[in-house]
Amino acid sequence: MKAAPCFAAVAVIGAAIVAISGCGSTGPAPVASSIPVPAPATPPAKWLYVDHNGTFYQYSLPLAANTKPVRTLTEWPGLGLAPEIAVAPNGDVALASPHAIRIFAPPILSFDPKDVKLAIRLTPAITEIGAAGADLVDMEYDPNGNLWLLNDLGAEISQLAAPLSKGEPAALTLGFGAPGSKTAGYASLNQARFDVNATLYVYASSATRSRLFKLSFPYAKQPSSLGIDVAQADFVDSSQYLPTNGNPADLLLGQYTGPLHSPKPGSPPSPPVDEMSQFSQPFNPQKGLFPDDVTDTVAGALIADPPRERFYTLRLDDGELDVYGLPLRGGAEPVIGLPCLAGAANCNNVGEHAFLAP
Repeated sequence: MKAAPCFAAVAVIGAAIVAISGCGSTGPAPVASSIPVPAPATPPAKWLYVDHNGTFYQYSLPLAANTKPVRTLTEWPGLGLAPEIAVAPNGDVALASPHAIRIFAPPILSFDPKDVKLAIRLTPAITEIGAAGADLVDMEYDPNGNLWLLNDLGAEISQLAAPLSKGEPAALTLGFGAPGSKTAGYASLNQARFDVNATLYVYASSATRSRLFKLSFPYAKQPSSLGIDVAQADFVDSSQYLPTNGNPADLLLGQYTGPLHSPKPGSPPSPPVDEMSQFSQPFNPQKGLFPDDVTDTVAGALIADPPRERFYTLRLDDGELDVYGLPLRGGAEPVIGLPCLAGAANCNNVGEHAFLAP
């Protein structure tokens, strides 16, 4: 497994303290100031991109009960398996096979190879390569446009630094599951997610359980467990709401597996649930790591749209595109439900993703 040397420094510029990474991260670093400055609200996205097992659906936002996709595309014709997919902050769409990455610039009208903006061949300098290529299980952009690859060969995470280009090696690699580390035993990678501060969250599994791990910019420390099993995690920052929202809140949304509360003294633990859940952030140590609100559904993908006070899910059992109010209310039902159009073989318990795009 490759290892990249890391260092971290702090530069003082005026009244601001800026973290600088030596791990190859690019783009603006998180900034702390002695005088809090409210971040501008994120403008509403124009597009919702939905992936069902290698078929791409483009929806114009906002959604309505009769909304149909504007465009339906096969992501990688002739590949024989669904590629990994990610959407950049600028709207670029990245598709990855075990051997290469194809990046397409907006507007997304085609995934024909002749329309590729950039093609990157996967090499050992980028990620672990086996006889059949890389075993990518997820691919995500961070808020600064860096592209991250999750490879189950060696349980390795690697970062391609923005601006992406051909032939560049990974700027940073992280290993999971090593004995003696905070991720010991968690050698099966599942998903990566980022919050607005570019904090990396990794959902990983051991032989008996799954956990969500956290690693803050500049990624110079080992990832640490949040202590909860939350798949499809999405973090909502209060800065992402419009100024007209009178009560913005920092939230964690996702598919939670575990008990809903601590047992009473002398009582056995409550049986675990598998429900879509919402956690207020930061966690309240007196309450414990339990969700504030849940609803009885299993989401195979989830993405929040704070400016519209909505979030979107793809239901795991049938791929239905559901729209919920944000924040989640306990027992909430979707306000809109749009059927999966990819056919039963591509809608039921298969890989799916949801992304917002400008």
